[in-house]
Amino acid sequence: MRGRLALGIVALVAVGACTSALASGPIATESAKRPLLISNCAKPKFRPANVILACGDASLGATNVTWSSWTQKKAVGAGTGQLNNCKPDCASGKTKTAPMQLRATKPHTCRSGRRIFTKVHFTWTSGAPVGHVPDSGSVPLGCKLAGI
Repeated sequence: MRGRLALGIVALVAVGACTSALASGPIATESAKRPLLISNCAKPKFRPANVILACGDASLGATNVTWSSWTQKKAVGAGTGQLNNCKPDCASGKTKTAPMQLRATKPHTCRSGRRIFTKVHFTWTSGAPVGHVPDSGSVPLGCKLAGI
């Protein structure tokens, strides 16, 4: 009788462990499918603190980004926007800063299986730091940019 009781307890513990593992499995898989953001023109990241929006010359970007929301469909964050004033030319220009909000949208699954946001909308929340620039805009990003 004691042997059956011990065997029954072991079986219940094993079933509980398997049920627990199965319950945590989909959560881990789902978190792996969260879209990433190409933050440095090459490597996609989850909730990056720094984002380059102009990959050609890094003249537009944001630093110290804090993400208030990150879902399967969009991510919203705010940080310090940086923009080159290009005076007298972009190579000699100075970087100007102002508060910026970012919204990443249009998630896409690349051939590698990684999901990335393919569009980043930006808004200068207190106006652009350089006069000839609109207060908002968007930048397309894609799998080819990161080579994935």
